[in-house]
Amino acid sequence: MKISTKVQKRIDKYSPQGGLDQTAKIILSLTGINHPEVREHKERVALLAEAVAKELKKDEKAAFFGGLLHDTGKLTEPHKLFDGHNITAEEYALVKQHVNEGFEALKDHHLFTAFCAGLHHAMFYKGYGLTAKDLPGHWHMGTVKKVLEISGIISICDFIDAFTHRKTKIKDGSDKKSSNLKKILYEKYPEDRLIIDIALKEAPKMD
Repeated sequence: MKISTKVQKRIDKYSPQGGLDQTAKIILSLTGINHPEVREHKERVALLAEAVAKELKKDEKAAFFGGLLHDTGKLTEPHKLFDGHNITAEEYALVKQHVNEGFEALKDHHLFTAFCAGLHHAMFYKGYGLTAKDLPGHWHMGTVKKVLEISGIISICDFIDAFTHRKTKIKDGSDKKSSNLKKILYEKYPEDRLIIDIALKEAPKMD
């Protein structure tokens, strides 16, 4: 499966420094071989995160590439974890490793984006992965704030897409039977209602 035309155009439009565009293309192509559903998820999250960042007047390029590579670590995990079955607690423990694996894969090449991958499941109560304490001590506070803001946007967009598209039942809250997604998000991210409202408004445009 090829990278979607819309995503390809975004990658070419931004033409980021440091080869991030080529990294994104390679990671997406590799993901599409054994994890096509994960590849499609990453593309939707990237486009949604970009749209939300734009509305918030944040760095939409950082949000786009952070969303595009947030699940890089899933490349190392077996396809059966994403085939649509209700995964066990043991399998969920394996799934959760993708945040650290994604960070490790990206950190020596694209550090900001690596932290987005490592932090995106730690931005809500009782989340997992890296934390703010893992950020480099020499980073300027502005950079720390930015990576946390972008990771928060990606986290919310990731949850929305999982709730609305994922077939596999993973007990992270996205498998709840409630039809009130906004209520679930407000409970999960109590301090991010503005981001949630914008993301829910933009999400239908991504399909």
